[in-house]
Amino acid sequence: MFALRLERELPAASDDDVERLYSQLLQFWSRGLLPHFHTESECLLARLIRHRPLDDPQIARLHAEHLTMYGLVSRMQDAATPTERREALREFGLTLHDHIRWEERELFESAQAALTEGELDALGDEIAARHPKLTSAPWENAGDG
Repeated sequence: MFALRLERELPAASDDDVERLYSQLLQFWSRGLLPHFHTESECLLARLIRHRPLDDPQIARLHAEHLTMYGLVSRMQDAATPTERREALREFGLTLHDHIRWEERELFESAQAALTEGELDALGDEIAARHPKLTSAPWENAGDG
């Protein structure tokens, strides 16, 4: 939802609106996305690397996209002008949108095929313990995106 908000609101946003969006993004980052990235790495990737080499294209892509978003947040924090912050927000929104779609359409599907039923159950249990507000594991709705 936040990626869509950025896509819709940024083009016509005033400098004050950009600062508001940036502030909201920092909250979303620290409370939602950063914990999500940690969970993916510590739960999903930890299981996937049992079945795939570390240089597997999907593992490499997931890691690279997470690092790209870390870098974009730093770029926003270091921005000297509203224009620089606006551009970093725009790139962040596009990167996040593409990342989510790729996860839903490819990564979660291939993870479901690669992991055993026991691993998937353990993964779901671990995600539920870390994020009790989630009602389903990410791969359960992979085709709905």
